[in-house]
Parts: sequence; C-alpha cells; structure tokens
Amino acid sequence: MGALSLKLFLCLFLIVVSHDVTAEVRILDMSPDAVDDTYSECRDKMMQTVIKPDGLLQEEIKANKDFAEMWRSHGGTCEKQIYGGIPYHLAALQAYGNSKPKFRKVFNQMVQTKGKNITIYEKEFPFKSLHFLLTDIIRLLNNGTVCSRVYFGTVKTYRGNTGSKVRFGKFLQARIQESSETEVVELEGEGTLFNITSCSAVNIENYTCTSEEIEHLISPTEVFVVQSIKEVKSEDASYKIITLTHSRFLSNHDCYVFPSSIHGGSSKLVLRSVVLALMGTILGLYHFTVMQ
Repeated sequence: MGALSLKLFLCLFLIVVSHDVTAEVRILDMSPDAVDDTYSECRDKMMQTVIKPDGLLQEEIKANKDFAEMWRSHGGTCEKQIYGGIPYHLAALQAYGNSKPKFRKVFNQMVQTKGKNITIYEKEFPFKSLHFLLTDIIRLLNNGTVCSRVYFGTVKTYRGNTGSKVRFGKFLQARIQESSETEVVELEGEGTLFNITSCSAVNIENYTCTSEEIEHLISPTEVFVVQSIKEVKSEDASYKIITLTHSRFLSNHDCYVFPSSIHGGSSKLVLRSVVLALMGTILGLYHFTVMQ
C-alpha cells in the first residue's frame, strides 16, 4: 500500500512539474488581444476623462487596493519634469516604476489580454487610466523618432520563427546594458535573452528617482521582426538569444473608452460602409439598365 501511494505521488509530481515547464514556454506572436490603444484621435478628451476630479483615475484607484497603495506610496514623490507633460504623467511613471513586481505582472497580463473586444476592455480592464498615462509618456519622451538597442532577459523560454513579425503586447521593461540581462538567464541556467532594436524605448530611470528595477519601457504597440534565434549552451546554462529589430507600430483599435464617439478609426469605418453601400446601389442600377 505504501509503495503504491509513493508511485502515485511521484506520478502526480511529474505531471505537475511537466505542466509548469510547459507553462513557462511562450510563443512569440502579434499579441492580437492586447490593449494597444494609442488615443491618437481622442488624446485631449481622454486626458480630461482621466484627470478630472472624481474622474477615471480616481475611480480606478478607489476600486483597486493595490493600485491605490501604489499611487499613494509613490505617485508624485519625485520632483522631476517631463517636457510637455503634466504632474499626472510624472506621478504615474513614479508609481509604476516603483511598484511591486506582482502589480506590474498583473497589470501587463491584463494589457496583453483585455483588448480582444470592447466589452472585455470595458468590463475586465481596470487600469485604463494608467495605460493611457504610460502610453502618453512614451509618446512625449520618444515619438518613434529615436531608435536604440536594449536587452531583456527572462527565465521563460520563448519560441518564434525567423522573419516573422511579433509584438510583446505589454509595457516591456528593458536595459541598455547587455551584461545585466544576460545574468538573469545565466543565473537560472535557462530562459531567453532578447537583443532588441526599439524605436519606442524610453529611459524612465531619471524620472522615477528610486526605482532600480526598470530602466527602459517599450510600447505594447511596437512590432518587431525576428532576425535570428541562437542557442547558447554551456556547462551551467542553456538559453536562447533572440534578436528583434523594429518594423512599425500597430494599434488595432483607438479610443476604446469612447465607443459611441465618431472619431478617427470609427469615422473611417462609417465612411467606408457608406461608400460600399453607394457602390452597391450604382452597380445594381447599372445591371438593371443593361438588362433593360
């Protein structure tokens, strides 16, 4: 009986371990369900919605104790300036940059998955204000005009195809020094080191005052081309080096917060529908005339 119980335990243990290992493998893709709003057609309106008294920011802070603690502990604690920005920009950057890893993990998991449709975004994404402020900060600090090489190391194993286009679909943190990110994978003995040429990466270290974990942020909207995938093996480690280069920026939706507004992308869709309807009517009349 004891031997049987031991075998059962070992079988269950192996199942759990194999599941965990499999769960750590990530597939590089275009993150199609990401919240990738750029607010290009409603930036001013969104800003007022977020920062007004009892606005969206305050609503979300009151509704989420972790968000509230982060904002209360770090928001606005550092006297710096972002050119073209307002105090709320700096407060958001300081709060996020000094937040606990658990909060950033939850936040970015939601950024990656809660943009599938407007219903999911409205009901299941509780960080609309923070997403907007971080997106606007990246726009202010680097509007896609300056490209730089940064590195991101993770214990997770990523898979991809050379030549494919991919997005992280989240606010990726990276560093300018390759050695510091290489240590992440070498200490664990496995994982992935990303060599990234990014045109959205912004150095936020100077604006967070005390944060030592985040140096650069990369936009969820940035698309990369997988240039190469290299296997590195030694006595102590086995990991991948994936080289990514900038391709473009992609936002699959704009101004999700204002679904009923006629602006930007939605007005274009309306115009397209009208044009198609008119073309259909004209073709129908033409066909009728010919048949006569």
